[in-house]
Amino acid sequence: MDLEPLAGLTVLVVDDHYDTVEMLVEYLRAFGAIVIGLRTATAAMGYAMSARIDAVLVDLRMPGEDGRWLLRKLRSSNAPSAQAPVFAVSGESRDEPSQADGFAGYFLKPVNLDTLVAALSALPRCPQ
Repeated sequence: MDLEPLAGLTVLVVDDHYDTVEMLVEYLRAFGAIVIGLRTATAAMGYAMSARIDAVLVDLRMPGEDGRWLLRKLRSSNAPSAQAPVFAVSGESRDEPSQADGFAGYFLKPVNLDTLVAALSALPRCPQ
């Protein structure tokens, strides 16, 4: 059994709730991921413009710019990780995005952490 199934994976976690960001950051780090936690979509876009990331977890409902905005901006940018998989997260089941929205997956809060690790561990890592 791999004790660090996320080793080498860089994940950007974006949620306006401090506790959600902190919980996901700590949990994913425990499995070996490099995790950056931010509380706004605009801060996440700024980070993504200068950094290589392997995956993004973003809340669909945030004040101001939300997860859908971040996905659109990322895809239309020349960011190093413009095509990184973006996973939607929401506390509302009615927010589940359609496949046409372009998200790599969807997690309903509270996030099933084992399912999250399984989904992320299947992703390729960016060359450093």
